Amino acid sequence: MKGISHKYIAKFLLLFVLIALGGCVKNEVKVDFQLPKNVNDAYKMIYYASDPAKGWFVETVAAVQQGKVQMICATRNPTIVFIMESGSVPRAAFYAERGDKIKITGDSSDPFSWQISGNKLTEEWSQWRLDSRSSLASGDPKKINKAVSDYVKKNPDKPLSTLLLLIYYDRRADEATFHKLWKLLEGKALEPKWMQLVSRSDLLKDAPVFTDKLNSIILHTYGNGVDTLMLGKKPMLLYFWREGDAERNEGIGILKDLAKEFPDSAARVIADVCFDPDSIAWQSAVRRDSLAKVVRGWNFRGETDSVMMRAGVGRTPWFIVFDSKGKEKYAGDDPHDADSLFRKVISDE
Repeated sequence: MKGISHKYIAKFLLLFVLIALGGCVKNEVKVDFQLPKNVNDAYKMIYYASDPAKGWFVETVAAVQQGKVQMICATRNPTIVFIMESGSVPRAAFYAERGDKIKITGDSSDPFSWQISGNKLTEEWSQWRLDSRSSLASGDPKKINKAVSDYVKKNPDKPLSTLLLLIYYDRRADEATFHKLWKLLEGKALEPKWMQLVSRSDLLKDAPVFTDKLNSIILHTYGNGVDTLMLGKKPMLLYFWREGDAERNEGIGILKDLAKEFPDSAARVIADVCFDPDSIAWQSAVRRDSLAKVVRGWNFRGETDSVMMRAGVGRTPWFIVFDSKGKEKYAGDDPHDADSLFRKVISDE
C-alpha cells in the first residue's frame, strides 16, 4: 500500500463497508404487532409486491395472539400495505420500503385506533387516521371526503395528501371537489411514484384521468396473476359482481353460454371482475364456476378504484359491452341486455 495515503485507504474501507451493509438489506418489510394481551384476532393484509421484472398482489393474514405477532412482507420496491375488513376503505394502511421495520401499537383490537410507525410518511398517515377516526369509522363518504379535504388544503405539498385523495376520497360523491383538490397539489406531492403505488390499474403515472375514456384495464387474475385487457382491439364484455349479488348465478351462466358459443378468445374478450375484498372467497367461487376461455379478474378496491370510477361502475352487478373500436355499447345491470348487445356487436363485426 506504499504511496497511498491513509486518507484514501480510510475512504476505500468506508465505501466497502457501506456497500457490504447495503447488500445486507433484504427484500422484505418487517411488521411487528404489539397490542394488548387480550387481543387475539386475524387481520387481512393486502399489498402489491414487485421487482424489476414483475409485480403481483399478496394477501396474507396477521394472526395476532395475546397481542403479538411479527409478519414479513416480501417486496423489493416500495409498497403500501392495506389492513382490510369488509368494504373498500382500509381499516389501516402504511407505506414501506424494503428494510423498513414497521411497528403497530394500540390499546384495542380496532385498527382505526392503532399507532403505526417505521418511517415519516407512515407516521403522518397514522396521525391523520387517528384524527379522522370517527369519520372513517362512520363509513359516510361525505365525512371521509371532508377529512381528506381538510388535510389536503393544509398540506398541498405532502405526499400523504396524494395518497389520501387516491385511497380515501370518494369521487362519485363529489367529483368537482376532487378536481379542485388535485389542482392544489404541488412539489413532492406530484411525484409520479405516489400514483404508481396506489392506482396500478391506471395507465397514467402523474395524474388521475378526469374523462371516461379507457384504453386498458389491468386486473389481478386467476391463474395468470395479472392480465391487461386492451380496449379497441376486439369486442369485449365485462361483468362486475360480488358473491352476495342475487343474480350472480344468472350472470355467470350467460358468460358460460357466450364462451361456448364464441370459443375463439382471440376474436373477443369476455371477463368477469369480483369486487369482494376476500381473495380466498373469490378463488373458491372461481373454481366452482368452471368457466373456460373467460378472464377471471379481482379488484378488492371495487368501485373506489380510479379505473372503475372512470368506467362508471358504481355498483354490482354491472355489465359493460364495448365494440372492437373501444366504444361503449351498453352499461347497466341487466344481464339479458348485455347478452343481446354483445351478440349484436359480434355479428356486426
